[in-house]
Amino acid sequence: MKRGQIKQIFVWLLTLVVAAAIIFYGMKVIKSSERLKDDVLVVKFFSDLDKKMSQYYYLDVGSSGQERFTMPSNVQYVCFTDGTINWNPSSIDTAGTYDEDLMESLKEDFNVFIGPMNLYEENRYELTTKFSISNNPKCFDIIGGILRLNFENEGVNKGVQIS
Repeated sequence: MKRGQIKQIFVWLLTLVVAAAIIFYGMKVIKSSERLKDDVLVVKFFSDLDKKMSQYYYLDVGSSGQERFTMPSNVQYVCFTDGTINWNPSSIDTAGTYDEDLMESLKEDFNVFIGPMNLYEENRYELTTKFSISNNPKCFDIIGGILRLNFENEGVNKGVQIS
């Protein structure tokens, strides 16, 4: 073998190593962007929920409708609490399962929670529009990545009924 041919092998090996590093970095970026997409869906849900609540609050008394919200695929439930936390885990109206982190979070100043609680940093929100729920807390299952909520304006004193 000549001297120039040996150098060419090292160039090909270095090229192969750099190409492999670029591929692995690209896969890492793609995976993190999928996580970012889910975070954006959660923030968009809170924003859309706040807008819809305000919209129904300012309609005529008795106005009602069903709204659909797109959620990330790994979200299992959304819970609402009206601020008066007097709960017993066995009596909580959950459509599905709940976790202990949710029960602890209900003691905080937020009134909307996405679960399981350890999925996202922004997993709780405080609605400013007055609302009422039949049970405290009231949880709704996510079916096929869609949350369906019924809203009804019950007047200024009660706010918007969520069911």
